[in-house]
Amino acid sequence: MNVKMGILLISFFLVGSLLIAYFGGYFKSKVILESASPQKEPEKVPVELLPSKFPWSMRKSGAESDMFYPSTIPRKPKVVFSVNISANMGGRLANAVVEGDKIFLADHQGVYVLNRDDGALSWGVEVYSDSLEGRSISHPQPVAKWKALGLWRFVEAYGVGKYLFVGTSSKLDVGDAYLLAFDKDNGELVWKVELESEPGASSRSSVTSNLIVAEERVYVGSVRDEGYVFCVAENGNVIWRSKVGANVKGLAYGEGALFVTSDPSKKLYALDAKTGETIWVFEHDAMLTAPSYRYGKIILSDSQGNLLAFSRDGDLLWKKPLGVGGDVEGDPFVAVSTWNIYAVRGMGEKPLNLFILDFDGNVVGNFTMASNERGGKPVASQDVIVLPVMQGGGGGKIYLLWRGWARLSEFVFQNENMWMPTASVAYNEIYVVASPSVLYKLADTEKPKITALAAKLFDETLIFNVTAYDEESALHRVLLVYSLNCSQWKYKEMDISKRYFVEPVGGYGLTEEGYTAEIQVHPSSTVEFYIVAIDKSGNYETSKSYAYRISK
Repeated sequence: MNVKMGILLISFFLVGSLLIAYFGGYFKSKVILESASPQKEPEKVPVELLPSKFPWSMRKSGAESDMFYPSTIPRKPKVVFSVNISANMGGRLANAVVEGDKIFLADHQGVYVLNRDDGALSWGVEVYSDSLEGRSISHPQPVAKWKALGLWRFVEAYGVGKYLFVGTSSKLDVGDAYLLAFDKDNGELVWKVELESEPGASSRSSVTSNLIVAEERVYVGSVRDEGYVFCVAENGNVIWRSKVGANVKGLAYGEGALFVTSDPSKKLYALDAKTGETIWVFEHDAMLTAPSYRYGKIILSDSQGNLLAFSRDGDLLWKKPLGVGGDVEGDPFVAVSTWNIYAVRGMGEKPLNLFILDFDGNVVGNFTMASNERGGKPVASQDVIVLPVMQGGGGGKIYLLWRGWARLSEFVFQNENMWMPTASVAYNEIYVVASPSVLYKLADTEKPKITALAAKLFDETLIFNVTAYDEESALHRVLLVYSLNCSQWKYKEMDISKRYFVEPVGGYGLTEEGYTAEIQVHPSSTVEFYIVAIDKSGNYETSKSYAYRISK
C-alpha cells in the first residue's frame, strides 16, 4: 500500500511539473506587441556608416592612386551628363582629375575646371597663347571665364596637391620648361618655376613624364639626352635635379623612393626621393614602360610585352610573357589594386584579353574582349574593374567587370574618330573622356529598395526581417536603427539571411536579399525603429518609423 501511494505521489508530482511548465510557457508567451505612435524623428545617417569616398588626383601617382580607386563603384550606373570639352594633349586624351566639387582637365594649350555636379565651366587658363581667340570657337565655353598666360609652352602633364600643378614643354631652343601652380578655386597663377637644364646641355628641358605629388613635393621628368628628374616643393622651391639620361617616360613613388624609366634606355632607376641620389640601377634587355609601385614591388612591362615585377631593392622577381600593351607615351595598360594586377594584352592574335594576376605573378583569371576590340588602360577599384576599349568600327567603349572577369555592364560612346577612352574614378563615380570633345559622368543616383519589413516577438527577443536590394550598385549594408523608451538612436548592422559559398557576381544585395537582426526587450517597454538600406555608392533609403509597446 505504501509502495502504491509512493508511485501515485511521484506521478502527481511529474504531472504537476509538466502542467506548471506548460502554463508557465503559455503565460510567458503572452508577452505581446502593441502598436504605438512613433515619438522620435529619424536622424541623418552618420558619415562613418556610409562607404568611403576618395578623389582622383592624377592618372599616375604613388601607391595610393596608381589607376586604383580604394573604394567601390557602381555595377550598372547611368549617364548623369555628357559635356563638350577639349582634351587632346598632343595626340592623346587627357584624364579627368577630380577633387571636391571640381573636375580638372587639360588640352595641349591650357587647363580648366568643370563643376562636378553639372559639368559647367568654372574657369580656364590658356597657357600657350596670349590670346583667347581660339577659346572663343572651341569648348568648353563661355570664353569670359578664361584668362591667357602666353607662355608659348604646351601642357604636358598635370595633377593636384595643394595647388593644380602643370608641367609644360620648353619653348623650342629658347627657354626651359615651366612647372606652374594654379589656385584650384579660381585659376590664379600662384607661382611658376623654370626647370633649368645644366649649362651646356644638349637641349632644353621639356616635361615628358607623368607628374607626381607626394610628401608635399612635386616630381616630374624631362626630355632628351640628359633626361632630368626634377623635385619641386609645393611652395615652388626647386629641391633637386637628377640626370638619368634619355626621355624620362615614367615615375612611381613608394616608401621614400622614386622609380624612373626612360626611352630608349633599358634601365630602371631608384632615386632617393629627398635627395635625388641614385640608390640602384637595373639594366634590362628591352625598353621599359612607366612603373607602378605597391607592397614593396615595382610593376611594369617592357617593349616585348612582358609583365615584370622588381623588389624595392632592384631584384627582378618574375617576368611573364603576356603581350602587355601600352600607349605611345610608354604608359602600360596595367592597373594595380589591393589584391591583384590587371594587365591588358595588346600584342598577338585576337581576341585580346585582360589578365588578372596575383603579386607572385600567377595568372588567376581573365576576361576576353570581342574580336574587333582592343583594350586600353584599366582602372581598378575594390571590386569592379573599368576596362576602356576601342572598337574596330569606330567609337569607344568601357566594360564594367566584376573583379576583372565577369561582365556587369558596358557603355558605348559613338564618335567618328578612333580614340581609346580614358577613365578615372572619384567619389564612387566614373568619368570617361570618350574623345577629345566629350566627357561623360557615370554614376548611381538611385536609392536602394526596401521591399518588405516584419517584426515578431519571441519570448523577450524582438526579431526583425527585411528584404532589400539595389540593382545599380549592390548593398553596402542594411541597418536597424532603434530606440528603447525614447533613448538615443542605436545602430545595429543586419545580417544577410543566406550566405553563399561564393559571393554572387556583383556582390550581395544586387538582387533581392533577406536581412535579419534581433534585440532584447522587456515587458512594459516601448521600442521605436526604422530601417536604413545603404548602397555601395552612398545612396540610402530610410523606411518609415514604427513603434511598439511590449506588454503582457
